[in-house]
Amino acid sequence: MTRYNITVPKKYEKNGEEKTAWNKVGTLVRFPTTEGKTECYILELNMFPETKFAIFEDKPREERGENE
Repeated sequence: MTRYNITVPKKYEKNGEEKTAWNKVGTLVRFPTTEGKTECYILELNMFPETKFAIFEDKPREERGENE
């Protein structure tokens, strides 16, 4: 399992210099392929605290397994 931060840039000025702050808005979690399961991702967005979005590769219907 690998976790990734999802961020958005916010520009601001400090001492006359433009800077960028990277505000975290969520997390993407990658689950690698294991025996019997394909790789998938879970997206967690702070604006939807009670919702986890499952992300799967888009495959033609005939190539999908029963569990997808």
